[in-house]
Amino acid sequence: MNLAGPADWSTELPFVDVFRLSRPWISQRQGAGWGKGPELDLDEHGWVRKLGDGCYAETPLCTIDGGHYPSGKYTVLYDGQGTLDFWNAASAASREPGRIAIDVDSSKGALWVRLMKTDPSDYLRNLRVIMPGFEESYRKEPFSPVFLKRWKGVACFRFMDWMHTNGSAVATWADRPTLRSATCSAKGVPVEVMVDLCNRQRADAWFCLPHLCDDDYVRNFAKLVKDALDPKLKVYLEYSNEVWNSMFAQTKYAQQKAAELGIGPKERPWEGVGKYYARRSVELFRIWEEVFGGTDRLVRV
Repeated sequence: MNLAGPADWSTELPFVDVFRLSRPWISQRQGAGWGKGPELDLDEHGWVRKLGDGCYAETPLCTIDGGHYPSGKYTVLYDGQGTLDFWNAASAASREPGRIAIDVDSSKGALWVRLMKTDPSDYLRNLRVIMPGFEESYRKEPFSPVFLKRWKGVACFRFMDWMHTNGSAVATWADRPTLRSATCSAKGVPVEVMVDLCNRQRADAWFCLPHLCDDDYVRNFAKLVKDALDPKLKVYLEYSNEVWNSMFAQTKYAQQKAAELGIGPKERPWEGVGKYYARRSVELFRIWEEVFGGTDRLVRV
């Protein structure tokens, strides 16, 4: 089963912390057009370090019409110093340092979070927006029980969209999304979370490694999966996704690499795409075989 990609409009709602699917921060300036604020000063995880005068940043969550996400009292948790506001489906009910309770009416559509102020010496970060009833359990139980129940019994999760595989800009291990990333909608879901889901659901994992990934990325990814994934589970391993499909950046990349390597006839560049795809796939498979000590647990796609 392919899981829907992380996005603020996703109705799948896999996490009880709905900020995990928030859109990357949108820069706004008072009096300017929507989204016309200056380029934001972000840290390596995507948190805003500093706001310009008369500027703020905002992001929509749960852009789902018709009340198709839970209403109720959500808990907003954060580290650092700053001021948050809420609008549309959400309003603040109580405030204390590091914690805000907000009332959410999902019949109004999306809830918006606005970062109005942040202290550059201790900027607001690690923002979480927890569904009603999960404040005490979200760390150990990050997945929505509705989501887990829906996909119970599925034999294998394909994480192509969870990894934002199509057109991914991730090339090195340092580029990857991590558990400290502000949102999963920017680079995709961290591998640690994908493995956790498979372990909980007793489902095999299908990973689509980004087309730009270097060998160090592949090896580190494989090591993490070998160490963390239940040894009873298999790994389906695929290089990118639909590399034959010319609408995707990975196809153009494969064509370029084939030309550089001199493989495939110039008059039929699509053949070069296929030959490079096969070549790079085998290179990735060999790295995983080395890490796993064989192919018993690997399904090489």
